[in-house]
Amino acid sequence: MKRACLSGLFLAVISGMAQGAVSLSGTRLIFDGRYNEATIEVSNRGDSEALIQAWLDAPRADDPPGRDQPGNARAADLPFALTPPLARLPAKGKQTLRLLYEGIGLPQDRESMLHLYVLEIPRRSPAVQQLSIAIRQRINVFYRPAALAGDPADAAQTLIWQRAPSTDATLSVRNPTPYHVSLRDLRINGIEVADHRLLPPFSDASLTLPVLGVKGSVAETLSFKAMTDYGGQRDYCAPFQGGQPFAVPLRTSDSHSLIGKC
Repeated sequence: MKRACLSGLFLAVISGMAQGAVSLSGTRLIFDGRYNEATIEVSNRGDSEALIQAWLDAPRADDPPGRDQPGNARAADLPFALTPPLARLPAKGKQTLRLLYEGIGLPQDRESMLHLYVLEIPRRSPAVQQLSIAIRQRINVFYRPAALAGDPADAAQTLIWQRAPSTDATLSVRNPTPYHVSLRDLRINGIEVADHRLLPPFSDASLTLPVLGVKGSVAETLSFKAMTDYGGQRDYCAPFQGGQPFAVPLRTSDSHSLIGKC
């Protein structure tokens, strides 16, 4: 019993420490191509000084562990500079990170995505058995070239959805816009299909529909949330159109009367 209590206390200490004192002012960063730089603020909520390290990296799904560390060759090839890469934050203090673009090296007909990492480096404790945990945060940075067609706020309701004509088991989606669309809580008839899905510009994806539980039943409604530039979420919902392509509009207060099941 005593060992179990000590283990529980140890886990609670780790959990409390792992929350970290450093936070970012946003969950994503939009780099507007009309300007030469973008900024984001880092805050130290703690009562003691904090040391942070920040770096950029290009996302890649097949990265082995350790490739997203500062100083790797791929990050060095990015046409961006991040300053300061290392900073001390006083207690309750703040630091602005500046992201600067060289002006060449990225496509101009679509958004490009990068990852911004901020590592909170723990202070060395004089206690012999004190456990120190480095907390690393990552957010998406979207470089948005100037004069892209369309409105990014309308990208989610511009997606083209279609059920496979020969079966009800597959749902395809096409993003015809030059913007990334981040979907959350994707549901078919209220049953979760995916917790999160990021659709790059001009991309196609395929999703498996859930088993609806009643033999012969078909999917009736598609609903999801889409992230905004400011980290908020907007709700979308629409009935399926048989095997025909369809778009999913923004859900409004009168959607129940206009879109049936939504």
